[in-house]
Amino acid sequence: MSSTLPPYVAEALEKADRKQIQLAGVGCFSQVIKVADTGFVIKESFDHPVLGNLQPTEKRIYERLGHHSLILRYYGEYCLGNGLPNGLVFQYQRAGTLADNLALSNYPEKRTQWPLQAAEALRFIHSKNVIHSDFGSHNFLIQEDGTLALADFGGSRIDDTPAVVSYSTRYARPYSDSDDSDSTEIDDLFALGTLIYEISVGHQLYADRSSRDIRKLLRQQEFPDLGSIAANIRELQIAYAIF
Repeated sequence: MSSTLPPYVAEALEKADRKQIQLAGVGCFSQVIKVADTGFVIKESFDHPVLGNLQPTEKRIYERLGHHSLILRYYGEYCLGNGLPNGLVFQYQRAGTLADNLALSNYPEKRTQWPLQAAEALRFIHSKNVIHSDFGSHNFLIQEDGTLALADFGGSRIDDTPAVVSYSTRYARPYSDSDDSDSTEIDDLFALGTLIYEISVGHQLYADRSSRDIRKLLRQQEFPDLGSIAANIRELQIAYAIF
């Protein structure tokens, strides 16, 4: 069994029916494998021709963050093969991403706390000298109790190790010519503002616009009506004094 995993996790993975392994998600740098009915997934990273393998950085970040109720639960690294991919082991969240559940009809009672939870998750990782660098509804999962869990730190910035990913257009802070190209806390906070808007209205910012149009609108500071998120912003001002 893998020495980096809690014994009960390693045992569950070893005993899992290999015929019930399913692809749960795939991206540019990795894929996520659901391991039968164990309640665990394995994130297998790919070797990118330019950026290399992002797993070491993600492992380093999760180990620094440790356990937090608003961060996707990380158990360790599986590296034994035996019909399973090698990679990082996480708790499986069947409800999927926040992006898939933005509609106001989803979680009508739980969602009132999502803005505060997103802000707290961000405050916590910043306290650990981590900049997410791809903060958004696509990188939050919904847990069994309806709370959020921030995930996906493969391309994130930690200490002097720069980020190797960038924000989706609708979450990206408009840059001036003098801005540093590396991600900062301010960039994460701008993305948080977009996320709060999306939670409040039940859809993505400028959902019907192209990336090019969105970039132009943001640079011109042409924002949608923010009246619907005023209450959430006031809560965040009181709780975190970050705006």
